[in-house]
Amino acid sequence: MGESAHLLRGVVRNGLIVPTDGSKLAEGANVEFRLLPMAFTPEEQAEFAGWEKLGDEAWAMIDWGEGEIARDSG
Repeated sequence: MGESAHLLRGVVRNGLIVPTDGSKLAEGANVEFRLLPMAFTPEEQAEFAGWEKLGDEAWAMIDWGEGEIARDSG
């Protein structure tokens, strides 16, 4: 009756999904797609970790400052 499903890979270009493996799709073909996580280089991952650490330190400073204000006004 129907054809079996095939896995195709592609990228988004100008808002359209373009197959990267040279596959040709029939006009009007029904497709499903899922977004895969982007791969980051070790350098990018280290940068993200650094920003996350800075965020944690900033929240700790905010918590400390709120405690100081509460002590001063109490």
